[in-house]
Amino acid sequence: MKTLSFFFVFAFSIFNVFGQTPPTVTPTSAFIDYGSNVTLTAAGCAGTVNWSTGQTGTSISVSPKQSARVTATCTVGMQTSGASNSVLIQVGLTTSPCNSNVSVTSSLSNIGYRYESSNYILGSAAIEASASIQFKAQSYVQLNPGFEAKSGSVFKAFMGECTELQTREVLTGRQLPWEILWGPDDFIWMTEKDGKISRVNPQTGAVQTLITISDVYSNGEGGLLGMVLHPDFTNNPYVYVSYNYSIDNTISGMRVKVVRFTYNSGSNTLGSPFILVQNILGNSTHDGSRLVITPELKLFVTTGDAQNFSAPQDSTNLNGKILRMNLDGTAPADNPYPGSIIWSIGHRNPQGLVYANGKLYCSSHGANIEDEINLIQKKRNYGWPNVEGPCDTPSEITFCGANNVVEPIFSSGNSATWAFCGLDYYNNDAYPRWKDHLLMVSLKNQTLYSLKLSTDGNTIDGSPVLYFVNQFGRLRDIAIAPNGKVYLCTSNGGNGDKIIEITPIVE
Repeated sequence: MKTLSFFFVFAFSIFNVFGQTPPTVTPTSAFIDYGSNVTLTAAGCAGTVNWSTGQTGTSISVSPKQSARVTATCTVGMQTSGASNSVLIQVGLTTSPCNSNVSVTSSLSNIGYRYESSNYILGSAAIEASASIQFKAQSYVQLNPGFEAKSGSVFKAFMGECTELQTREVLTGRQLPWEILWGPDDFIWMTEKDGKISRVNPQTGAVQTLITISDVYSNGEGGLLGMVLHPDFTNNPYVYVSYNYSIDNTISGMRVKVVRFTYNSGSNTLGSPFILVQNILGNSTHDGSRLVITPELKLFVTTGDAQNFSAPQDSTNLNGKILRMNLDGTAPADNPYPGSIIWSIGHRNPQGLVYANGKLYCSSHGANIEDEINLIQKKRNYGWPNVEGPCDTPSEITFCGANNVVEPIFSSGNSATWAFCGLDYYNNDAYPRWKDHLLMVSLKNQTLYSLKLSTDGNTIDGSPVLYFVNQFGRLRDIAIAPNGKVYLCTSNGGNGDKIIEITPIVE
C-alpha cells in the first residue's frame, strides 16, 4: 500500500512538472429550467480555458437543451491540462398532466416539455430544431407518419410510469429562510435569518412581513431560526421563535433566546414580545433551535453545543439538549430534572424536530461522520461528544453502557455526513408512498429523503428513498399542507432562495 501511494505522488509530481494542472470549475452542479442559463467559472488557470462546450474564457454562460456534464482544460503555451472536475447541469422540463392517452399532432418549437401518459402516446408532428421533447408512456410510444425530429432538436422516448411528483416555484428572491410551516390561515409562515417573520401566500407567492426582530444577531449559521405557532391559534395567537442575539455585538457575546410574540390579525403584525428563556450560550455555528408544541401543550426546543464540547454531558447546562417547558417558559413538574427545563442530554446540533403519534423525533448534524435521527426519550443521553452514531467502538460501548445512551434509529454512517436538517411526518393519503414516513431535507447532500417508520414508530424500516438530488441546492426545511402538498425552502444565499411546492400526482 505504501508503494502504491508513492506511485500516485510520483505520478502527480511528473504531471505538475511536464503538464498543466486542471482548472477548478464552479458550481459543481446546477439545475435550470429549459431555456435558462447558468454561468460556469474556472479558477487556477494562468493561460486559456477551453470548455467541452467549445467555448473559451474563464467564465462562460451555457444553456443546454438537455442535462449534460461540462468540463474545462487549461492551455499555457504548448501544454494542455487534463479535464477539470465535471459540472452536472440538469435541465428541468415542463411536464404534462398524466392522461390515459396522448396524441401530439401539432408542431413543437421553442419548448422544453415532457409528455406523459399512463397508457400510450402517439406522435404525428415535427419537433423543430429549437425544442427538447420527451415522450414517456407506461404502455407504448407510437411515432406515426408526419413525425420528424429535426436536426438540432432533442427527442427522447421511453417507457415508464408517470412522474408522481410535480414541482412549482412558489417564491424566490429570499435570503436564507430557516423555518417554514403551514399556518392555520392556510398561509406558509416563514422565518429568515436576518430577523424577518413573514406570511407567504402559497398560491401567488406574495409575502407579507409581520416583523423584523430588532435584536436578532445574524452571523454564520446564527440568526433568527426556528418557529412554531400555538396549536389553538384562533384563541391564542402566539408565535414562538428561537434566535441569536449578542450581549456585546460580537460573536463571543452570542446567546440564544426563546421568545413568544402575539399576532395581530387586524394589522398583520407581531408584537408584545415575552421572553421564555434567554442567555443560552450561542455561536456562529451549532445553535440547534427547532421548536415543537405537543398536544399536551408542552414546548420542546433543541439547543446545540455552541462549540462548547463539555456542555452536552452537563445536566445543569442548557446547551446540547432537548428542552421541555410550559408555554410560559416554566419547568413542568414532570420534567426529569426537578426545576429544570432539560428533557434529554448529549446532543451536538439538532436542527430537525417533529412530534408524531405520541413520539418525538429529532435530526441532528454529526461532525465528520454519523448524522443522526433520534427517537427522543425522557432523561436519556444521546452520547455527544463521547459517542457518534451507534455505540460501535470499544470506548463508545463502555460509555453507552455507563451513561444511559440511546442509539440513533438512523444515521448517515461512519464515512460521511449529509447535513440532516428539517424533519416532518407525512400522514396523508394524497401520496400513499409517503404515508407513515418521516420526510427530511439535507444541506450538504441537497436532497429530500423519505424514511419509513416501523409499525410501532421505534425504528426506521429499510433505507431512505432519495428525491430531487441536487435540483434545488441546499435544503433547510420542509412543511406539509393538509392537502398533502409538501413545501421545501432552500438555503443557498445570494438573495436567491426559494420555496418549492411538491404536488403528488397519483391516478
